[in-house]
Amino acid sequence: MAKKRIWPNNIWDFCAFLFVVTAAIVIFLYEIFVVIPYVHVDKTWLYYLHYVCGTFVVSNILGNLFGIMVTDTTSGSAILPSVLKPNWRFCPGCEANSPPRSFHCNICRTCVLKRDHHCIFSGCCIGYKNQRFFIGFLFYMMVGCLYATVLNMFFIWDMLGGFNPFSIFAHVLPFIFWVTGYLELSNSFATLFSMLCITGFGFVAGLLAFHVQLLLRNQTTFEKNHGITEYNLGWKDNLIQTLGERWYMVWSFPLLKSPLPGDGITFMKKEELNLWSTKNR
Repeated sequence: MAKKRIWPNNIWDFCAFLFVVTAAIVIFLYEIFVVIPYVHVDKTWLYYLHYVCGTFVVSNILGNLFGIMVTDTTSGSAILPSVLKPNWRFCPGCEANSPPRSFHCNICRTCVLKRDHHCIFSGCCIGYKNQRFFIGFLFYMMVGCLYATVLNMFFIWDMLGGFNPFSIFAHVLPFIFWVTGYLELSNSFATLFSMLCITGFGFVAGLLAFHVQLLLRNQTTFEKNHGITEYNLGWKDNLIQTLGERWYMVWSFPLLKSPLPGDGITFMKKEELNLWSTKNR
């Protein structure tokens, strides 16, 4: 039986979660109330469009993050068989039989359906029922970091006196330049926010590229590392398996309903799909 999940599971999960939420909100407010008024002094329609776009992006970041956290990734009320089936395994931690593609997480202290990994930023495991939110979280984090980075370029280089070797080094090492008296403290924080956005974009874009690759192949990280490809049904069916029936719309907002095709316990394999296709020709 799966044990009741307690959040946060450890101090590191809580710190990572707090960092992401605080960074997203603080940078959003900084861009809205400092950078955008500086870049668009005349307050044209573009000025207000940035407000709308920024609110939309940060809402999706936080919405998908909380979607990961509130979604139950365990078997829940499903009655698991008492007899060990083929490809199933007995989990000593849960004292129950665990279905294929499910693994026990020592941090969450439970088995997770179609477990991919434990996400430190949400303090939860990414699995069958919440992977859609994880992909959305990474996507909008990447968009948000890129959006803020582009806006900051108009602000930072002007504040540092133009694009030159001094401003480049001051941008990369702001607090060293502040300690040595070459930058004011406010400028140091501005360049720090800019570097945080640039670093965040590179980190999240790399994560997103890796997980989109898994998404298109209908693989978990474990399956990729072990060369398991039997669940690859083709790119479109793979997207439906993870993102649900409305896979083409889930990117718009985390509250949008997109029912998943299965139960997270049994999965169609490539040879079964080929056999079904042959019979229905």
